[in-house]
Amino acid sequence: MLQARCPHPNARLTPLMRARMVRLVLDDGWGVEAAAERFQVDAKTVRKWRDRYLVEGDAGLQDRSSRPWSCPWATPARTRERVLELRRQRRWGAAHIGHEVGLAASTTQKILTRAGLGRLDRGDRATGSPVHRYERDRPGELVHVDVKKLAAIPSGGGWQLHGRGKDSQRGHSGVGYRFLHTAIDDRTRIVYSEILDDEQGVTTARFWDRAHLHFTQLGITVQRVLTDNGANYRSRVFAEALARSGVTHKRTRPYRPQTNGKVERFHRILLEEWAYLRPWTSESERQAGYTAFCHFYNHHRSHGSLGWSTPTATLTTLTGDNLPGQHS
Repeated sequence: MLQARCPHPNARLTPLMRARMVRLVLDDGWGVEAAAERFQVDAKTVRKWRDRYLVEGDAGLQDRSSRPWSCPWATPARTRERVLELRRQRRWGAAHIGHEVGLAASTTQKILTRAGLGRLDRGDRATGSPVHRYERDRPGELVHVDVKKLAAIPSGGGWQLHGRGKDSQRGHSGVGYRFLHTAIDDRTRIVYSEILDDEQGVTTARFWDRAHLHFTQLGITVQRVLTDNGANYRSRVFAEALARSGVTHKRTRPYRPQTNGKVERFHRILLEEWAYLRPWTSESERQAGYTAFCHFYNHHRSHGSLGWSTPTATLTTLTGDNLPGQHS
């Protein structure tokens, strides 16, 4: 089986040079040893290309794959099919699948990679089907809103600083939780977020009033808001807050958090780059770090989805206006 390959940059015999060498032997009467000395190769190499040319013609002078025609120790087809079936149905990793079918994790990973299933993030987590991503055309067309619940930190630090069971509260500080209320613009990824004490409807409505004012000051006219079906987003007071701002309310389908994926992804970034980045000694210290991180996220953190631009730079590019002075 022929396979196109790039020749080695220092290769002595390209297909063209092989043809010249063979013609010296067959047409001009050169001896094998003399041709080998002329092209600085071994005599066995001359005989190999001569014999291939006699059998196959010019096609015999092309590169071939070094892969064997058969491999008795290859993974059986039924086992390979089982590996792919478990990947699609269970969404397991290579090590788990390898344990189930009796293969090494490295072998399992090669099977998955060859089938285009080497990475779990290439498909939808729920269905395994290709992910269909969307992005609005203009800032403000859609703003994602959600709440993230996070344990509060007692004075002096919690288990992450002292270790589980070794802090003074034995893992039960009694300081409760904090709630990260977040609104993020679909097109620019500009985010407005606050740490509040609860996720009640009144708190959520007041948060939206402040978020809407923030977007307005940036020159973003919000048209629609997308939330999940939490009680605070179904409350009358939140609906009234949206009505005051002239915004249409959209909700995700039940059990489909990926529909609101941009704010979900922001919360994941928060955990990785702020909440668990360092051991905080108090809630006030962590909250000060949160304010600094939101500023960094909006004005200095590049985003792959934005072509490695920042949210504020993207907004400036789309609107052609300079942003207010608070971004410096």
